[in-house]
Amino acid sequence: MQKFLPTNDLLFKKLLTSEDSSSILKAFVKDLLGIEFQTLTPKETYHIDSYKKAFEEMDILRTEVDILAIGEDGSHTTLECQIQPHAYFRERSIFYLAEAFCSPFGNLETNDFIRDNNFSALRPAYGINIVDFHLFDQKQDALQLFRLLNEQTNQPFLGTNRKELLLLCFLSLKNNNRKSQSAIHHWQHFLKTGETLANAPDYIKKAKQKVDYYSLGSEEKQMIMKINKSKAITDAVISTARMEGIEEGIEQVALRLIKMNSPIEHIVEATGLDLETIKKIENEHK
Repeated sequence: MQKFLPTNDLLFKKLLTSEDSSSILKAFVKDLLGIEFQTLTPKETYHIDSYKKAFEEMDILRTEVDILAIGEDGSHTTLECQIQPHAYFRERSIFYLAEAFCSPFGNLETNDFIRDNNFSALRPAYGINIVDFHLFDQKQDALQLFRLLNEQTNQPFLGTNRKELLLLCFLSLKNNNRKSQSAIHHWQHFLKTGETLANAPDYIKKAKQKVDYYSLGSEEKQMIMKINKSKAITDAVISTARMEGIEEGIEQVALRLIKMNSPIEHIVEATGLDLETIKKIENEHK
């Protein structure tokens, strides 16, 4: 039987941002961040038609986080799933977190907005990053949580509303340093294998049902195969370039991938070039 993992981009979005995925999304965020939301609404709800359109019209300068969700308190939670090692991924995670924190600045529609004080619109931002590679020391815990603390007292830095303003979380799918049978253990097992253990929480079993191969529509299966094929071609191009010893060729590799209409994320991952450089290469060869 063919099998697609929940870390596939389409399945990751379907899993957490479908109209009927609210309970799964809230449980996932609670298990990783320890924050319980009454409501957590994705900025963009998953639907296969809109996903296909976004994939086909992917802008070369697109720098959007995988998922952005807004809590009942106006806080922003970003969720990113990165399977391949990515140069400057730590910086990228901070970029997404900072962007989410700054985005409500000056928004007059924000609850309790104070006239003439644009900073009153700012709300907490939380970043969740799922990575399938070793970003930190392998001896450390699989789940890493970073926050702003007073260096002397270890007290968290709180905003005016007495909430922590910034939290950044990383869950490694490679690192097995976590408590057995914990929620983190079950999420990690599910994301790595697409399967659930017998004693997994019901919401993770529900998550499995949502992305099970037999529950996918024909368009979804075709789209996933298209994504996988594009990724395989990208990997083959970069592998061939390395085998042939093309030193000058990293930009040539990028150009080849651009001409093949490879997704920008694949080009960045394959070449290590930043978005501005890729855009420059594209413009120079139009």
